[in-house]
Amino acid sequence: MVPHLMEHLRAALVLAVIVVTWILGTPGLDFLRPSDADTPEEREAFRELVGEPAATAGLAIMDFNTNIRLPVDQRLAWTQRPFRVSQLWSLYRDGPPRVRRLEIRVDGDLKYRSVDPEHDWLADTLRNRRLRPVAESTVIQYDAHNWEGLLRLVVLRARETWPDAQVVELAATEGPFPGDRMATKYTMTAQAPDWAPAHAWDPRWPHRRKP
Repeated sequence: MVPHLMEHLRAALVLAVIVVTWILGTPGLDFLRPSDADTPEEREAFRELVGEPAATAGLAIMDFNTNIRLPVDQRLAWTQRPFRVSQLWSLYRDGPPRVRRLEIRVDGDLKYRSVDPEHDWLADTLRNRRLRPVAESTVIQYDAHNWEGLLRLVVLRARETWPDAQVVELAATEGPFPGDRMATKYTMTAQAPDWAPAHAWDPRWPHRRKP
């Protein structure tokens, strides 16, 4: 009795792992957003664009992704972290769709830009394996936990190099691959004499949200 029960449990566990793997790593669906075709006008335009029966099939996939797959994905995403198996299919499709860079300006002058040999002040420090993840998260996430610490470090080094500096600014920039059309998303600024950190979306960035 017990061996048969163990076999059933093992089979159920294997099936669950397969299902979870497909939900978390479904090729193609990662590129579908909940905002895609979420209004009657957009759905009708999609039908006119691709025709039937492709439109019905496509809309059914979008609805499944929005209403079923994504909610499950959000609840199960944490299971990938202990095993370090999270993947972005775009890495194997056509390269990264967006490029993100960090810029450092002192009194308005550009001193550092990611992967820019002409503006490489503090590059050795920012490439340090312990600090690099902090710089990367600061550029990717507006509400990254360590942006204030990174800004304090940059201010300290800037004041050592330029004692008369008045304003130090970190800018998170983003643009389509390969990165020749970049725009500022948000900035992190400290100004003399108190050097208090300030954080703000660039008003020209179209996707900004309230912090």
